[in-house]
Amino acid sequence: MMYDLSRPILSGMPVYPGDPPVQVKPLSFPPWQISELHMGSHSGTHLDAPRHRFATGVGIDDITPDRLIGPGIVIDVGGYPANAELGPSVLAGYKLRPGMAVLFRTGWEVYWERDEYARHPYIGAALAEALVQREVRLVGIDAFSVDSTVAGGDAAHTLLLRNNILIVENLCHLANLELGVIYTVACFPLLIVGGDGAPARVLAWRATGFDPS
Repeated sequence: MMYDLSRPILSGMPVYPGDPPVQVKPLSFPPWQISELHMGSHSGTHLDAPRHRFATGVGIDDITPDRLIGPGIVIDVGGYPANAELGPSVLAGYKLRPGMAVLFRTGWEVYWERDEYARHPYIGAALAEALVQREVRLVGIDAFSVDSTVAGGDAAHTLLLRNNILIVENLCHLANLELGVIYTVACFPLLIVGGDGAPARVLAWRATGFDPS
């Protein structure tokens, strides 16, 4: 079974505070129908490229396809209070290998379209550094940001993107994935030239032929 972990794009959807609003405007050219799209590069479920933090960093169009698909695992960090900093201890009991995607399930997606969504738990600097040391290829979260949205800051973004670890934010439906199970995780961003980020379709399915030991 294939799982879609992506937010639908529609007018008026939640965006990170200060980002451009999303507008999908149908245009009619009988007998054809097209739509005019207005949105920021970090709207909905999206991929952050290193250029999001570093002006001369890798852009969306520089990311090779092999970096966008590979083994991944869900880590449950549910039950933490609003704006809680997540530390390295949340990795205990999980076997992470170099090249994995690590998806953090905070459970905060239940607050989508509510003010509480901006007060999600976030990845602290020590946890980000632990992920760097484990040489993961991608870090995802079911929230606006890997950093605190209400307090600002950029420690997680800086540490991960400096080390060419991609970031996916605003994931959803992570509760459909089993903990401890290795999935194939694929993230397909729009191919924006020089892009700092791009809306993405993120899919997961059970991996085959992968030794989890």
